[in-house]
Amino acid sequence: MRLFKRRSEIAETSGPVEAEPTAKLPDPPGTDAQGRRSVTDQRDYLLSLINPLPAFGMYLLDAWGTAVCEDIIADSNLPADDLVATSGYAVRVDDLQAIDEAGGAKLKVRDDDKVFKVGSAIRVRAGQPLPDGADAVISEDDAELNGTTLSVTRAVKPGDHVRWSGSEARAGVPILRSGERLDARRSALLALAGVDRVLARPRPRAVVLSIAGDDRTRADVESPLLAAALKADGAQVWRVSNANGTDRELQDVISDQLIRADIVVVSGELGAEAQLPRVVSSMGLTDLADVACQPGGRIGFAIVGDDEIPLIMLPNEAVAAYSGYQLFVRPLVRRLMGAPVVTRPTVNCLAGGEMRGREGVVSLQLGTVREQQGEKVVVPLGNPDHPRLSDLVSADALVVLDQTGPVVSLGERVGCWLLND
Repeated sequence: MRLFKRRSEIAETSGPVEAEPTAKLPDPPGTDAQGRRSVTDQRDYLLSLINPLPAFGMYLLDAWGTAVCEDIIADSNLPADDLVATSGYAVRVDDLQAIDEAGGAKLKVRDDDKVFKVGSAIRVRAGQPLPDGADAVISEDDAELNGTTLSVTRAVKPGDHVRWSGSEARAGVPILRSGERLDARRSALLALAGVDRVLARPRPRAVVLSIAGDDRTRADVESPLLAAALKADGAQVWRVSNANGTDRELQDVISDQLIRADIVVVSGELGAEAQLPRVVSSMGLTDLADVACQPGGRIGFAIVGDDEIPLIMLPNEAVAAYSGYQLFVRPLVRRLMGAPVVTRPTVNCLAGGEMRGREGVVSLQLGTVREQQGEKVVVPLGNPDHPRLSDLVSADALVVLDQTGPVVSLGERVGCWLLND
């Protein structure tokens, strides 16, 4: 993922050699009076630095859960022939006009493969071609066979228990469109069409690290939290817990992970004098920003290694790290996957209690959603100024209080992100 080209060698010339311009990140977005970037500006800025992973041919099972990168067109009608959908008897509907009379309709079961003669039927099995002349199939449970006489007492319509040619897909019509997610059902339809590979982007490889800092006995809750969130969003994940040591040792730990990473997510202290931003800034192009959001409020970004791997730095506090993940990291993972939509959908809910944010700040508050009289009601959890990990565990939604108004009263509408991981 090369964002900035490097010159591998300088050709010898007879004239003076111009110095190569120093690589740098694009100019960051502007800030407010407190020196903070807006959440939207920061997210869009980071997204502008990320390119989707290149697509390649993948077997259906390997591509499960990813978005395909091509329109897959049916070469022929699917199914190609009219097929029997259930085992029973192939018939002509016109022969069953007497079905409402006493005793129902009587048909003669033939032993050939055609239903041309009036009053005839043929025993069939699911999946076989529909016999010539038939336009419906009676299931075995809806008819009674006595010798070669078939008694039918249930009404039948043309097409009953028949899979007509082209009913699954028509020749020249897309079976699957670029950008659609490959799931089990779509995989079955592709298999019917004889397609065993698709052009798709691989799952992003994500490495999660936590930096122990001075307190090496501190419990690491951030890396399991972030690793699980990444896995739920479709990434392949590796985790390194409580990395520590000198600046050089920490740099080596991060560098060793780059060979298996499309993105690196690191939690640690993000203060101006903290070890993590100091070490990362020595490894590549770095941006450390204050953002108008709560919890959290600071995020770091860097391009590191010869393959220019994006690295995200998040706070080493569980709820702040999780909020930063939802605001910034998840959209980047979605971009790597080539997903057409990178942000979570916002669901309007009724506020089940008063919620207060801060003016000019996007505040993510924990809540639980329940149904009341056909409406979704979100009830706030815990203290938004000091959210607890136990409240995060109990929450199934993040209430999004943005710059348009920091206070939401009981019964008012409020936007929520539903957590389905």
